[in-house]
Amino acid sequence: MKRRKVLTALLWLLGTSTVFGKQTTTSFSDTYHVTVGADSMMYKRSLESIQDRVPLTYNTEVQKFIDIFINRQKGRISQMLGLSQYYFPIYKKVFENRNVPEELKYISVIESSLNPQAVSHMGAAGPWQFLYEVGKLYGLEISDRVDERKDPFLAANAAASHLLESYYIYDDWLLAIASYNCGRNNIKWAMEKAGGKSDYWSIRQYLPTETQNYVPAYIATVYIMNHYWKHNIEPGGTDLPLETESIPVSSTVTFRSIASASNLTTEEIARLNPAHLQGAIYGSAERPQLLVLPGSRKPYLELVKDVLHGRPVSDARLQAANNIFYKSRGAAVKSTGHTQSGDQVITYRVQPGDTLSSIADQFKGATEEEIKVINKLKDSSSVKTGMILKIIGG
Repeated sequence: MKRRKVLTALLWLLGTSTVFGKQTTTSFSDTYHVTVGADSMMYKRSLESIQDRVPLTYNTEVQKFIDIFINRQKGRISQMLGLSQYYFPIYKKVFENRNVPEELKYISVIESSLNPQAVSHMGAAGPWQFLYEVGKLYGLEISDRVDERKDPFLAANAAASHLLESYYIYDDWLLAIASYNCGRNNIKWAMEKAGGKSDYWSIRQYLPTETQNYVPAYIATVYIMNHYWKHNIEPGGTDLPLETESIPVSSTVTFRSIASASNLTTEEIARLNPAHLQGAIYGSAERPQLLVLPGSRKPYLELVKDVLHGRPVSDARLQAANNIFYKSRGAAVKSTGHTQSGDQVITYRVQPGDTLSSIADQFKGATEEEIKVINKLKDSSSVKTGMILKIIGG
């Protein structure tokens, strides 16, 4: 794997840059206070408490990245904690099935900040940042219609294959992590320069500068994602659904058709199905594709299946599904009184997957524009999960 935007930013914060292998360095001690003494022992013990199959060595190189996360990247860590609620269960399922250490999921935080749309300047794409050739090598379909490097499940499975192969070669998870960043040839050459030594910390000085920082950054990421609470970092939220339903698709179907049968927007469908590039899923009997929908859309699943098989969905069936869906979400609605004209005033807590349009549709007489005005919303995108809205309607 080649350079990544996230790691490049961390290198910049350390005062180190590489240009075609040439390195310039600003002394870390000139710009940062490196934690020492009793605090160092606390970090060491904290890492030991969460270590499982991957060694979590503590040293000054790891501490440099911990200090960066604590002092400069609290907002990013908060965001990663929020997004991890959606992505980490996907990775866990893959890694448990492949017998890969679950803690390797944190590589994806370094690679892409858990962004399936991330693309590096080298063309590596997806949450696990596969180059085109490497992605194809590990069985990922990449075309103008689909890019499975962006699929969290499939890309995690490909990453598991890469990491397992490296572990079988080196019998060392830290070297497997390092090779994910710089490739196995660089590991081989570093071992030769180190006189045949075969552990990461012994060959580290002979690796590319980015890889010298990659493993310490990984260990620091494992630390901060587990001990964030010690540093006044609050987990962020996420608009992604924490429960999903997957439906096999053996035909061509557009996001627009799926949206019409599921009470979702095409944007919401695209976000849960990032590998599909043209607003459609091109499945076939030979190679079915998976459609991912929020688990809250269970009342619409039969309608969606009809759409996938080319069958029309009547307005009556859609309305019936709407009634079930909104009734199941009634706990989010609370009546708070009436206006002078007698209209009911309702408070509503915005749920994952909600849009201003879908909220307005729930309440008789309510409109998007009225909701925006009453709640002083700048635009429709201002609606966020957990927000409390006042609505006039029934």
